[in-house]
This record gives sequence, structure tokens and C-alpha cells, in this order.
Amino acid sequence: MIQRQQQYFASAERLNRVRLARAQALFSPLQQQLFALIPVLLHYHDARLPGYNNPHTPRGISQFELQQQHTDALTKLKLTCNAATAVKPRLEGVYVMGSTASFGQNPKSDVDVWLVHSMGISCAGLRLLRQKTALLHQWFADFDFEVNFYLLQPEHFKWRQQQVQQPSSDEWEVLGQEHCGSAQHWLLLDEFYRSHIRLAGKPVVWWPEGVPDPEQLLYLGDMRELPASEYFGASLWQLYKGLDKPHKALLKVLLLEAYASEYPKTRLVSEEIWHLTDEGNFSTDNDPYLQLYFTIERHLTRLGDFRRLEIARRCFYLKCGIRLSDPHTRQDWRFHDLRKLVRDWEWPYSLVATLDNCHQWHSGELQWFNEQLNQLMLVSYQNLLRFASTHQLSKSFKIEDLSLLTRKLHTYFSEDAQQLLKLNPLWSQSIVEPHLTIVKSDSQQQCALYRVKPVPKLFMGESAIYHADNIASVVAWACLNGVADKNTRWHLFADSARRSRCLSYVARRLVPRLTECERRVAKLDLCQPWFYRQVILLVNLEYDPTTQWLGQEIMVDLLGINPLSVGRRQQCLLGSIQLLTQNSWGEWHSYEFSQELGLLELIQFLAPGLKRSPANLNIQVFSGSIKARTQLAAALCQLFRQLIKLIHRAEKGCTLVQPLQLRDKRFGIFVDDKGVCYRDLSDVTSLYQQVVRGNLDTVASQDGGQVSLSSLPLGIQNVAVKGVVQYFLQPNGEQVNVLVLDEVNALSHYVQAAQDVNDLVNQVSQHFAFDDVHNLKHRFNFPQFFLVTGEQHAPHIVPFGLSSSMAQSQF
Repeated sequence: MIQRQQQYFASAERLNRVRLARAQALFSPLQQQLFALIPVLLHYHDARLPGYNNPHTPRGISQFELQQQHTDALTKLKLTCNAATAVKPRLEGVYVMGSTASFGQNPKSDVDVWLVHSMGISCAGLRLLRQKTALLHQWFADFDFEVNFYLLQPEHFKWRQQQVQQPSSDEWEVLGQEHCGSAQHWLLLDEFYRSHIRLAGKPVVWWPEGVPDPEQLLYLGDMRELPASEYFGASLWQLYKGLDKPHKALLKVLLLEAYASEYPKTRLVSEEIWHLTDEGNFSTDNDPYLQLYFTIERHLTRLGDFRRLEIARRCFYLKCGIRLSDPHTRQDWRFHDLRKLVRDWEWPYSLVATLDNCHQWHSGELQWFNEQLNQLMLVSYQNLLRFASTHQLSKSFKIEDLSLLTRKLHTYFSEDAQQLLKLNPLWSQSIVEPHLTIVKSDSQQQCALYRVKPVPKLFMGESAIYHADNIASVVAWACLNGVADKNTRWHLFADSARRSRCLSYVARRLVPRLTECERRVAKLDLCQPWFYRQVILLVNLEYDPTTQWLGQEIMVDLLGINPLSVGRRQQCLLGSIQLLTQNSWGEWHSYEFSQELGLLELIQFLAPGLKRSPANLNIQVFSGSIKARTQLAAALCQLFRQLIKLIHRAEKGCTLVQPLQLRDKRFGIFVDDKGVCYRDLSDVTSLYQQVVRGNLDTVASQDGGQVSLSSLPLGIQNVAVKGVVQYFLQPNGEQVNVLVLDEVNALSHYVQAAQDVNDLVNQVSQHFAFDDVHNLKHRFNFPQFFLVTGEQHAPHIVPFGLSSSMAQSQF
């Protein structure tokens, strides 16, 4: 037994040396020096070295010995340290995992470092160590070399296996942009085992039936019992990662699907890598990314799903970053194997050249590839959902993590026709077009966007890159996604040059508002009802009544004329109205309103969101009018500034009125604590009676309008929002009072006896996750949960499960 373990150890160490050599072969000379310095800068803590922050910062790596490659790197980068100083090791080891030294490593790949620290480090020591790794991350970034550090304790995965509560200081328990939180554990350990490289410290026991030896070896856990309950959380996490790098996430999701198809006799990639290692096969076959692809290929071939297999092959090829069509490309140790794969796939040269030219893809090509990736990820998610529905949610998967992931995914995979979806630029360096032409089809009531000038022969062979119901949505989508910038010339096909110039003017004004906007979203924002961050009105793009107006703009200014009711004919210079909004969930939406009462309908539509928004929200108006452009925009801005003041001043039992002359009619906009409505003021007597009797609050509004809702405490009314189910949970002794608002704010109430709040939330979440796995229409629109405490008349309402320390962190 001991001899067998020694043979396993020797094989693992040989693989480690092979991987170190492969990594060095793929790095540039500068990157080789930087890579060699990673363990040095963690072992030594010297004021002359990068990352120094405090004399008490934990340092020292177990079994570390300074080698020639380390001293060479220090010399070349002109760094010095006191290597003779004795250091008590506080770090178990430093390991790289992921795509480094594999087929998946490309010039843009980052380096993920697991820093395993000893159990004895205090919370203060861990804070200092995190500060140091943050400084080192920035120092490496200055060389355009991305190194990410992740701290964990040796017992992290074993605690999870035993379902032991982990210390609050464990940063791996906190869901973040680079931390999966409680979404996955063992599948992450599988990735570590199959891909890790030991830079310094204790060798990792990752072979079968490994015998732990805490003094000499690092043992993180046994992979033989991978729980089925983890697949659901892991698939959500990979979909979330796919928002940034969908080609990489698709391969991971397909791997999860392949694993699930073989459950419970799953053969993990880490097991396949060990099998090759144990046989003494250290060829390029012994590569974690290549074996990941082979596992996916076997799975999809068995299903006969060659469409998904073709897209998976393209993702794998692009992840490698080797340009086979370029005769000057560097032929590293992967080159010939990848070329053989491409020949086996029978790819034409034109396809290889297109993939190699991915940095120059235009928006149409990106749009197509993004759609393919999204569709395939959702297919895999649905397959994994069916598998996971036969098992309970993992007990270690926190409900707050589930809520955050699903809410974030809902903002991206939404089926809301009004939402402007973000186009992932993938590898493209720029997708800006010098000319964009909108073709409007009256028969289909749709606008199409093309990447050409408005010359008929140029449309030959061109496909529209975007479709929408109105011009404003097309312009907003192009500006939001970098297809248009301030220098782009816009054209309306078969329309006047003057109208095209007005469109270009609006687009130039819109570009900085959409491209320079705040995109960061705090966790607290995702757990609460949305509010507006930006509100933009685009007026007179579709229909411009100023083209028939014979008056002069200067008279509007001199006489202070209302642009909404001009002259004896009381002509309104406001024609079409489109609304663009960015909310606190990071979503952009585009809405269109009718011409007759569109302004009043827009005000009523905006009011609930404005009430939740900051009082200093600045509503911007961009006009495409040929005449009176600035006067119309100024009048609308002034109107909305006044309305925002009234909405935030409104109190219970008090109705505020904003008069508005619109064409030949005078309207009153009535504001109270329940919302906003409008009335024609022509019948003064009837209007007075309505106000006195309090009937005005029965008018339906965007988020309210339900009589039962108005009977709730104001705190709950302020949190209520349409489009998502909301649970308000109030523990009361051994029972829980439950108020439920559905997607249209219909209210139901019941009392749950003899049940813990956490168990109740878990049951509801389980229902929403797995109730109907074949209907994915609202696949990620999970409920919001709120805890209600305090007095009945003035309750305190907080998002369920989200600590105050994590609420403001970005996600």
C-alpha cells in the first residue's frame, strides 16, 4: 500500500513538472518571469517587494526553497529581498488551476491562483493577506498579466462534505463576480484536481484512495461521492459566468450535462486525467481542456446532437487562441494536435479563417454567434433542470445566492420585448459602424437596421443586424452596444436628408448617456424592487408635427408659449414619444406611447418607478424635431422636474395637482400616496366631487391599482412592484404570517403554522425551481423574499438572508 502511494506521488509530481514546462512554453519571456515570481512574493514579505502592506501580514510557504528561476526573475525585474530571513510558514501551498498550461490557454488567459492558508491564521491576518493579494493583483496587472488570488482553508471542501457550518471569515462563502459562493463545491474541486499546478508548498493528494498526511501533503477532499444536488447550482453559476465569457461557459455547462447523463456512475475528467497519469501517458492527450472536450464530444455524439457539437467545437477552437489560417502563427506544443482535430472535423478553410478573424467580427456576426451560444446554454440548462428536479436543492446552496443568481440571469435572458439586450462583444476589438441605415416597413410595423449607406445596391447580400418596433429602440440598441458612436452617420431609407440629420443629432446626444452609464449593480439592488437610474425621452423621431408648423421658434421663446398648445389652433408640437429607462437591476427598456394622450400615459406609467427613485433623478429629453427642438425639450424637462417634486411630496390623505394644457384641452395630473392619475378639467363640478369623495385613487397605475394592496402598510406598498412574485414573511411565535403579491400585485394572505422561516423559503424556492421543468418561459424569474419585523402599522422590511455587510458589494 505504501509503495503504491509512493508510485502515485511520483506520477503526480512528474505531471506537475510537465505542466510547468508547458506553461512556460506558452508564456512570453516577460510572463515567464512574472509567473516564476508568484510564490516568491507570497513566501517573502519585504518592504522592497510588491505587495508589502503590513509587518504582520502572514507569509511563508511550507516546503518552499528559492530556486535559480526565482532569483533570475528577481534580477531581471530589478527586485531584491532578504532571502536569508527565517520564516515560519503560514501558507500550506500555492497552486494554479484552470486553463494555464492546457489547450485552453491563450494570450488573453488569466492565471487563477489558489492560496491555501493554515487554519491558525486570525481574521485580522486574513484581512491583511487579502489586502496583499489585491496589491499583487494590481502589480501584475501593470504588466498586462492578470493574476487572480483565491484564499481558502484546507478543510473547506471537507466541511461541505460533512455539512459543517464554515467560519464567517471564509471568503468562498460570499457570492461575487469571481466567487461561486454556495452554488458549487465538488464540481469546483473536480476542476482543481484535473488542472492544478503546484507552484510551491505541499503536494496535493488527488489520486484515488489517497492517504492524508497533514505534515507533508495537502488533502482537500474525496471526489468519489459527487452529490446530484449540486448540479442545479453549478449550472446557474456557469450561466452567470456566461454573461461575460459565453464560449467558455458553454463548454462548462455541456460538461455538467455530460456528467449528469452518466449519474451515478459519472466518470469525471479529473479521473480520466489521473488514469492517463497512472499509465505513464504524459503526451498532449493528458490535458484537462482536451479531455473536457472529448467528454462533451462523446456525450453529444451519443445523443446525435451534431448541431450543438459543431458550436462546442468552435468554442473550443476559439478558447485555444491558435490561428491555424495564419502562416506566421507560433507553432507551440498544441499546434499539430489542434490542426489534426480541425482536419478530423472536416472544416473548410473559410470557416477556420472566419474564426481566426474573430477580433474583427462585425455586429451581425457577433449577434449570430451570441444567439447560438445563448440557445445552447439554455438547452443544457433545461436538461440539467430535468435531472436536478428528481433531487432536492443542495442544503449548502444558500437561498440568497439562488435569488441573486436567478435575478441576474433574468435581466439577461429576459423575454420582455421592451428590454434592450446587451450584445457581448466577445473578442471583437470594435464594432462601430461609420454608416447605419434604418429601413421602416409600414406593412410589418417594424424597423430594420443595416450596416450600409442608403444606396439600394449596397443592400445586396446584407442582412439586418437588428429589428425593433420603432426607430428609438433601434437607435438605443446600437448606441448601447457600441455599434454607433458620435461619428456614426445615421440614415432613414427613402426619407429626407434633413430627417436623417435630425436622427444623427439625437444619436450623438444619446451615445454618452448609454455607453458611460453606471453598469455596476449591488446585491441589495437585485434583492429589492427596481428603481430608475436613468430616464430618457426621445420625441418626434417617428412623427414630427413641427414639419407642418408655420410658426417661428423665436416667438416661442419671446412670448413664453407652451409648445404643447401653440397658437390659435392650439397645435401640439409633440408628436411621437419613446421612453428609454435604465433601472437598478442594470436593465435597459424601450417603450412607445400613442400620440393622442401619449404624454399623460407616459407620466402615469413612470410614476411608481419615480416614487422609488432618488428625488434628484434627472430626466433628459432629446428631440428629433426639425423646428422648436430646444424649446420642446426644455418644456418637457420642466414638467417632469415639477412632477418628481410632487410625487416625493405626496402624503397620505393629501392630493396634489399639476395642471397641463395639451392641445385644446386642459388636464389635471393628480398625485397622492397611492400613485398618479389624470383627468380632463373641462367639467370642473364633476372633478371637484371626485376629489372630495376620494375616487381618484381608483385609477389603475403601473404597479398599483389593486384595492387590496392599498390596505397594506405603506412600507409594503412602497416595495410592491409588478412583474415578480414577492413574499413578505412575518414570524409570529410558532407561526409565520405570509403575504404574497403576484406578478400583477394581486394579494393573498395565509398563516403557516409550526414552520421555520428558512424552511418555508426553501420549500417555495424548490417549487419555483422544479415545478414545471418543461416550461421555461419564466425560468429565472424567481420570487423575492422579504422579512417583516417591527410594529404592524410601521413594519421594517428587509431582503431575506442578505447581510448588511454584503448588501453593497457588487455582483
